[in-house]
Amino acid sequence: MRRVLFITYKLQNYRIPIFDLIGKSGNIDLTIAHSAEKSDYRGESFVETIVDYKKIGSFTYYDRKFQEFIGQFDVVVCMFYLFNLSFLKLALRRKVKLIFWGIGVRASYDEKFDSPTFMNNIRYFLARRSDAMLFYSDYARNKYIKKGIPADKLFVMHNTVEVLPADSKAIKDKLLFIGSLYKQKKIFELLDSYKNAMGKFDGEPKSLHIIGKGAEFDRINEWIQNHQLQEHIILHGAIFEEHRLKELFSSALACISPGQAGLSVLKSFGYGVPFITHEDAITGGERLNIANNHNGILFREYIVLDDIILEIFKNPNKYVRMGENAKEFYDSQRTPEIMAKGFVEAVNYVMK
Repeated sequence: MRRVLFITYKLQNYRIPIFDLIGKSGNIDLTIAHSAEKSDYRGESFVETIVDYKKIGSFTYYDRKFQEFIGQFDVVVCMFYLFNLSFLKLALRRKVKLIFWGIGVRASYDEKFDSPTFMNNIRYFLARRSDAMLFYSDYARNKYIKKGIPADKLFVMHNTVEVLPADSKAIKDKLLFIGSLYKQKKIFELLDSYKNAMGKFDGEPKSLHIIGKGAEFDRINEWIQNHQLQEHIILHGAIFEEHRLKELFSSALACISPGQAGLSVLKSFGYGVPFITHEDAITGGERLNIANNHNGILFREYIVLDDIILEIFKNPNKYVRMGENAKEFYDSQRTPEIMAKGFVEAVNYVMK
């Protein structure tokens, strides 16, 4: 049995099903260490412990007890945080096997995905010093191979989320947006395009459902009121209960997020819903799952979004078929089981 420690700043709820599968894999005794409040997890597949970090400016680190703590394990898996001094120290000197896990390239709300940066040199240095790397996508793995890092130590955990079985009998009559409501996600471009499409459509338009909270919530609500679209645009606020999300996704023809494509891509695919976004949308690599006009749409100009929404109104069956393709892709290539397998393979590799 491999004694494995995973360290992050916060245990996200959407990660718990993945770690549960890893803990049930049969050869991993898994401990999750993080610095936030304990989760609601009550299973026995992994142990959860709190390890507080300290800060010096932009840098974080753990106290001296950290070295004692990690000495209990065979393998330490760290998130690929470049400003964590304790993780950097592990790369230079350690008695345990070290795996870094992360996007592997620059990804932020303010920069284009994989924009050139000096920090890449640090990433490649740490990759060479690690025993293995875990990436969210093949894109990063291929990039590191081109930089001369051995391919056999580079693994992929395709980023995904768990979903419930969708209601196959639900009538598909909605458009969705899901996620935190920030300016960078271009939500007002979506609202304007929806209004423009309505003006060009003679029939009853599909309703738009916005799920999420954030800085733009009140402005969005005011926009809906000012344009008297309360019957067509429903602002739900944040929804965390999966059964409620299942109901909305089961009846959705498409999920549209013009400026950002994160884990909502996989959530949509898991429920058989195509995803529509800009080809340069903010992403951690999840946008790379979208095959244009097959399981979603990647558009180049925001003005085109008017026509896309109008087409959904006029030809919903096309988007039902795209949703079927999205579901097939999720089931065959992006399930939680497939993601967990990447973690297990990397652990087995470093313990050879």
